[in-house]
Amino acid sequence: MNAAIDPRAARAAAQWLVRLHAGPLNPDEQRAFQAWRASDPAHDTAWKRAELVCSTLASVPPALRQAADGAPQSPQRRAVLYGLAGLIAAGPALWLASQSRPWQGWQAWRAAIRTARGEIRHMTLPDGTQLVLNTDTAIDVHYGAALRLLELHAGEIHVATGRDAAVPARPFLVRSCNGAVRALGTHFSVRQGGSVLAPRTQVGVSEGAVEIRPAQAPGALCRVNAGRQGSFDDRVVSPLTPLGPHAAGWLQGVLVAERMPLAEVLEQVARYRYGIIRCDPALAAMPVDGIFQLKDPDNILLLLQRTLPIRLARRTRYWISVEAA
Repeated sequence: MNAAIDPRAARAAAQWLVRLHAGPLNPDEQRAFQAWRASDPAHDTAWKRAELVCSTLASVPPALRQAADGAPQSPQRRAVLYGLAGLIAAGPALWLASQSRPWQGWQAWRAAIRTARGEIRHMTLPDGTQLVLNTDTAIDVHYGAALRLLELHAGEIHVATGRDAAVPARPFLVRSCNGAVRALGTHFSVRQGGSVLAPRTQVGVSEGAVEIRPAQAPGALCRVNAGRQGSFDDRVVSPLTPLGPHAAGWLQGVLVAERMPLAEVLEQVARYRYGIIRCDPALAAMPVDGIFQLKDPDNILLLLQRTLPIRLARRTRYWISVEAA
């Protein structure tokens, strides 16, 4: 799967990838898709490479959503198709060797500390700070004479700050692409979220307090106290809301759902497995209750299928559509 692929087959595979993500194929489209794959060995190889791209790059699904929802001739859709086709044609060896990703910054790919998809890692920093990295997370740690800094490039972390022995005590900051979060003796989580074109940083505080400072509006300082959460982009902090009682369940490796919409459950599960999970919009609001082990996301999907009026339609190895039973 490392050899280069015919660019025309790669472009066609990228188009089918985006079309499939937009929803189930109708019978005519299904026949056309199968006929395309069978008509030339290069087509089938290109499609298998497209599946590999989806399984390897964590940030492909948001880009696919943007392309699937965009106008057929929109610059955004063309850009995503071009990027997908390039990855499909080039092969894993090239994009891994380049140490770059088309939908994530190169900093995340080159970060000193990373977790794999589905991995949760606990660490202790030099000052005694307890750090937990959630699935698919990338950070760099910079402890200097005047500052303790964590750079969050991708994913989510939970921080329980330690008491700094330096005099005076050094500020503790978490910096994302949207700005900085300063700890005020606290336990808190920071997640790099949002979409590819509109990244957004989410913050939740379980003990103490933090200060949020957007990168392009440093005067828009916002204090978040224990039991509150919010998000921010480069300029604005959202209105704060109560922190959910089970928001930190992932620290124990569980997802706790209490009347949680099915679409939200699936979104969380998708963070811990390779591939794409698509939910029928008609089922999105279906309430889900349960405690699920995040270390086995495929088993979560099977449990949902057994307990809810839904079925899992596997379009490809890495592509699951959740539909009405």
